[in-house]
Amino acid sequence: MNSTLKSMLIAAAAITSVSAFAQDKATLDLLVKKGLITAEERAKTLDEAAKARSASGVNKVFVKEDATKRLTIGGYFQAQYQSFDYSQSTATGVNATAPIQNGFLMRRLYLELLADVGNGISGNLVLDTSGNTSSSAASWLDRAMVSHSSEIGTFDLGYRKVTWGYEESTVSSLFKASSGKLSTVERGITNRYWNEGENGAANRSDGRRLGFGAHHTGLHYNSVANPQGFEYGASIVNAAQGRFIEGTTTNDLAYYANVVWNNKVSDNEAYAVGVNWGSSRYLAATTAPVNTLATIEGYNPFLMAKYFNWTFQAEYMSTKVTSSKDAAVNTDDFDHSPTGYTAMVVYKINDNWEGVARYTNLDTDMRGQKISDGERGFAAAATAATGTGSLYNKSDAIYLGVNYYFNLEALGQQVNGYNAKIQFGFERAKFKDVIVQSNGVASTLATGASQISATVDTLRLQAQVAF
Repeated sequence: MNSTLKSMLIAAAAITSVSAFAQDKATLDLLVKKGLITAEERAKTLDEAAKARSASGVNKVFVKEDATKRLTIGGYFQAQYQSFDYSQSTATGVNATAPIQNGFLMRRLYLELLADVGNGISGNLVLDTSGNTSSSAASWLDRAMVSHSSEIGTFDLGYRKVTWGYEESTVSSLFKASSGKLSTVERGITNRYWNEGENGAANRSDGRRLGFGAHHTGLHYNSVANPQGFEYGASIVNAAQGRFIEGTTTNDLAYYANVVWNNKVSDNEAYAVGVNWGSSRYLAATTAPVNTLATIEGYNPFLMAKYFNWTFQAEYMSTKVTSSKDAAVNTDDFDHSPTGYTAMVVYKINDNWEGVARYTNLDTDMRGQKISDGERGFAAAATAATGTGSLYNKSDAIYLGVNYYFNLEALGQQVNGYNAKIQFGFERAKFKDVIVQSNGVASTLATGASQISATVDTLRLQAQVAF
């Protein structure tokens, strides 16, 4: 009787463990404790259950093509609260304010698929359904490319970011950057000016953001990771941001190259210094797909360092926008050389908390910038103060924030990273030197421009889960 009961219990546990492994493990542990089965019988039952689960396909993802060696699914999402407090000082000394703008949004909703088909060949697709990716014409697509990796490096053919600006991307394997790993809630004014989508007008080479970096379609290369030596990369891409932009004139290609020297002394000490270079055409937002009125060429040196709990990053950006002097097609024959720099310090207080401070400065060299170009989400139309829609020549901002990383456990190990974090930051941005336009072209500073300035105080709270 006892033998029959034992056999029935083992058989029942083996059957049900196909669908409820954790629960039946506890059941088998209880049976061992009661003396109804032995530890050896428990182990054999669990082994048979594991084989049955494997054969049934439970906890597996089956890909459509048999040639797929491995399919990885990942992504992350961010929920954010933001609040803007605006004030302005006019040339006559009058101070103007506007109602506070605030609200909630889903900042990013990323889903990533990575398919490894073997022999170093893979495909990568990243979707962002939030619609908040303004650094490309495809607001819902962050990456789509075919890759081949070998001992000489990795070639990517498709749509991804070019290397320009450490807040956007970096060739250094010691200091990888991504939207999910940002130490600040949002990227700074300088980064946004070069990397967010171009938003100037047609038939001009002045006019706001450059659309120079970030997402482009083309051929990209990165050398093998080298934590103690040189790494380098290059891209030949469409000058226009976006995935479906095709050239219709003689040459709409852009070229980027980058090199960095890494020195990893230990897990607590690492350094990187390098430079990014790029040459492209200027693309007007209202002229598709190519604007032949201007070209852009520039460089972006940067320095990064980690010393125990401290991380320091600094960079300088400079480009020259060379305009066509043909008055028949270009109403702006001025050349512009916008410059900017950013410095950031991060201090890791403990496994959970870190503090962040950042300063960024931009001089558009009379190209102009609206407040909404520098502060993501600021809506000029919602304010009542004069000047919110004006073009400003210069801007700078100070950011102070704290980040909290949750204690997680994965595969029996403690994890404190960006997988689950909350960020809170305050930024004060100042915009000055209002530009006067003539026939839609930025030409001179407004009378008393040195006294005209706008200040935007921004609070942001963001929560993230990455998987």
